Amino acid sequence: MRVEELESYGLRKEYINLLIKRGIEVLNPVQEEAVRSGLFSSLNIVVSAPTASGKTLVGEMGIVKAVQEGGKGVYLLPLRALANEKYDEFKALEELGIKVGISTGDYDSPAEDLEDKDVVIATYERFDSLLRIKPLWLRKVSTVVVDELHMINDPERGPVVEMIIARLRSLSARVIGLSATIGNPRDLAEWLGAKLVDVAWRPVKLREGYYDKRAGSIIFADGGSEDVEDEFDDKILNLISQSLSKGIQVLVFVHNRRRVEELAETTAALIGVSRSRGLTSEVVERLSESPSRMEREKLLALMEKGVGYHHAGLSIQARRAVEEAFRARALSAVFATPTLAAGVNLPARRVIVSIKRYDPTSSKMVNIPVFEYKQMAGRAGRPRYDEIGEAIIADAKSEKEALKYINSGPENIVSKVSSERSLRIHTLSLIAGGDAGDLKKVMDVYSQTLGARQYGGIEVFSNQVERAIRALVEMRMVERYEGGLRATRLGKLTSFTYLDPLTVHYCIKYRPEDFDERDVLHLITTSVDYVRSRPYIPDSVVEVFEDEALNSSLARRVGLGRMSSVEIDNLITGYVHALALRDWINEVDEDRIASKYEIGPGDLYTMRETVAWIAGSLAKIERLLGNITFSTRLNRLSLRVQYGVKEDALELIRLRGIGRVRARILINHGIKTLQDLAKTPRSRLLSLPGFGVRLVESIYEELRGMGFKVEG
Repeated sequence: MRVEELESYGLRKEYINLLIKRGIEVLNPVQEEAVRSGLFSSLNIVVSAPTASGKTLVGEMGIVKAVQEGGKGVYLLPLRALANEKYDEFKALEELGIKVGISTGDYDSPAEDLEDKDVVIATYERFDSLLRIKPLWLRKVSTVVVDELHMINDPERGPVVEMIIARLRSLSARVIGLSATIGNPRDLAEWLGAKLVDVAWRPVKLREGYYDKRAGSIIFADGGSEDVEDEFDDKILNLISQSLSKGIQVLVFVHNRRRVEELAETTAALIGVSRSRGLTSEVVERLSESPSRMEREKLLALMEKGVGYHHAGLSIQARRAVEEAFRARALSAVFATPTLAAGVNLPARRVIVSIKRYDPTSSKMVNIPVFEYKQMAGRAGRPRYDEIGEAIIADAKSEKEALKYINSGPENIVSKVSSERSLRIHTLSLIAGGDAGDLKKVMDVYSQTLGARQYGGIEVFSNQVERAIRALVEMRMVERYEGGLRATRLGKLTSFTYLDPLTVHYCIKYRPEDFDERDVLHLITTSVDYVRSRPYIPDSVVEVFEDEALNSSLARRVGLGRMSSVEIDNLITGYVHALALRDWINEVDEDRIASKYEIGPGDLYTMRETVAWIAGSLAKIERLLGNITFSTRLNRLSLRVQYGVKEDALELIRLRGIGRVRARILINHGIKTLQDLAKTPRSRLLSLPGFGVRLVESIYEELRGMGFKVEG
């Protein structure tokens, strides 16, 4: 179908011209089938198609049609990075007069600034929080695109997606679900009352195979094979060597961060500089923005040899530098953990996949799900560059095991909405948000979930819902009255800040009498909201601080005798995280923190973001409870964690461009407040390290905007 034909479906000529300008002249089979299945009607749609099959355009076209008809469109994604990437894509619509906004944080903010936006890009959690707060502009939402719909299978994000969709039904908003290939797409479509578009087409043909080291060959499922020299004991290194000798750009997925880096270093030593096509100045500049000198130097040395690595421990800047260099073909090989497969559009001519990972609960290597393999294999083949993409399993123990991954369909998506944590959080949100005022209405909403459908009816987990309500009553989040349910002020604030009720209950119960930054950080890093996103710190590091943790103030308040072994492990690990964050807020150099605790800049970023949110939210809770001094200290701690500064720098970091390093330079030179800064002559500022002309002019301009009289 040519895009000009879309005019007959009601899309305006201006948008069609924009598609042509972007090089989209013909819809691919997935997109065409979606159009013919009712994309421009009021029907719900579920699109199940392989990675990189153009599903985003389906969602975009559905949203544009909704906006043309006077509605507002929302596009939802699981990760902030993906939301930012999608926002950049959708900004192209602004030349048509379509206003695009984004919202990914500040859970308790109603985001009224999005009132005039036609399209809103958001994460699942942020949109879930908006459904609780109910800003007026939500009434205008007519179409919601849920990207990565298969995330319903995820224990953390899955229940959020289910509850969003259940609530959307009361708003009469249309849902367009986009998903990679899943085992039971018809179940999802029937749950949504949606038309299913299930198309196996992909832009580049996928050829799948496995490495048989004993035979010295890659065996492809289509009957072909390729010889591989047995140069190394390591299977992946043999495959890399063979791929690079053929001039094939390769992406390698393994499930261990340290292994990722080791493989990159070994490969760089084998390849040599001649393999690099040369890094662009933009990539080098991006990498130079990394906050870690060690990270910059290590990655640059590898990338100059045509090799990179990518995992969650890297800073955002470093990850983007690797991605840009790989797309520009300046890198011959990138080693990555599977987070890249789920979160970044980074196709490669050949993908090498490890199907084994370490399971800490059983202390042994286990096989990954077929779905995860399909996600990674789906990155093989670059549209417009390759006629074929190759996915090779590196470590199958047998032909049978390899063919299971190649020939089997992915596992079915199964609801996780009935977990104790999910029911606790979402039951409170239904009551606090006014969506349900009694048990029957709570159950009515849950009856709209995929879980109710898969479990054979809501009655199956009604007892669990009642237990969740009893727990919320005991936590003083919910109260019963005349046969109904209502949220207390504490319950409403807990729900609106997006904290787990158990985090609030725990932090109130074990709050220290006196505010000590290490003690309060330890309290936060052992709360359930922190634990679920806590980066890994090696056991060898944790063991160093074990005795100290067991004698901590929090350990005495909680009482070790009342704790299970799991809770004690959490107490110890949380203590190490608290120490790392205490170093951060006391302006210890980031590289020193990384070395001491064996974490990366990306890990520290995750720790900071999570603790800043929890501390800021708890500050609101403490203010509600009348603990004003404690609330104020928590607010200040939240800011210190966010920026990594001591208390005396909190005023200076309000300015753009004044981070932790420059703030300390100013303070060390006697410039301690914004008023001091306004009185400082330009010539003196320019003499300080890190203060160039453009930055100084920006500082003065911002100070004037804040009402200061600048004497510089």
